Amino acid sequence: MSCCAPTRRAETWVPAFERDWAKALEDARGSFSLTPLHEVVRSWQLRVAAAPAVDAFMDSGRDESGFVDLDDVPGRRR
Repeated sequence: MSCCAPTRRAETWVPAFERDWAKALEDARGSFSLTPLHEVVRSWQLRVAAAPAVDAFMDSGRDESGFVDLDDVPGRRR
């Protein structure tokens, strides 16, 4: 397990978080609700918490090529 996973991901994750936050902020302004901001924070907390497990899986050499991309699943919520 890598101790520096978030640091390693910072180059891609920071812009992604900023994009998600900016959209949620606009949604919150339009709806007068903080829910979109809470959802962004919660989803990023989960992503950061899961990073060590993802790293461990990827480092184990397991082949995940047989899995289906969730974007290809019909009826997926967006």
